[in-house]
Amino acid sequence: MGLPTLEFSDSFLDSPEFRERLQCHEIELERTDRFIKELIKDGNMLITALKSLSLAVQRFSQSLQEFQFECIGDTETDDEINIAQSLKEFSQLLSTMEEERRRLIQNADDVLISPLERFRKEQIGAVKEGKKQFDKETEKYYSVLEKHLSLSSRKKESHLQEADSHMSKDRQVFYDASLQYVFKIQEVQERKKFEFVEPGLFTFYHEGYELANEFQPYKQQLQFNLQNVSFLATAVVGRRDHKR
Repeated sequence: MGLPTLEFSDSFLDSPEFRERLQCHEIELERTDRFIKELIKDGNMLITALKSLSLAVQRFSQSLQEFQFECIGDTETDDEINIAQSLKEFSQLLSTMEEERRRLIQNADDVLISPLERFRKEQIGAVKEGKKQFDKETEKYYSVLEKHLSLSSRKKESHLQEADSHMSKDRQVFYDASLQYVFKIQEVQERKKFEFVEPGLFTFYHEGYELANEFQPYKQQLQFNLQNVSFLATAVVGRRDHKR
């Protein structure tokens, strides 16, 4: 079930139903605020873990690059050459992907942490300030209203007119605070729909997908080479066992 609607016209009525709907939005924004705090905390942990992972992958890639694949005999078949080269090819693939990951890590604060923190402080923070002002004007307005209603009709006409004038001004200030508060709530609910998702977060995974697709033909060729070598090895073992 979604959040109840908040109409600007309801601000003037200030009915119990309006207050209930307002409270639903306040509770949801408090939940969002806590969620963002946890998300920022987990995001920082993720960045730290990615840095460690990146270093480990770089070391692994370097080991693959340095490994020498030796075959029996003075000459190598095309299959053996391709298989020996496969470790270096895979090493290069890992290095290219890690280059993208390093860029992701370097930009992580700009595309992940800062936007979330900015949204929480600026947008949700503005709603909280709006609530403080709204609560302040609510208390003031209803206090003045109570006093106004308790005025005796025996008061002088000029005194009653002055009281009505002050009452109108206080009512207008209250309405303005209420309208501004509702506007801030509606604004943050709309901004939440698009400011939470940053396309930069998906860059690394998109690049990884593209690299994997580019690597696919080589992978298929390598599988063919492995099948040939495996077939020859099986044949050699079969002949040896037959001689026994």
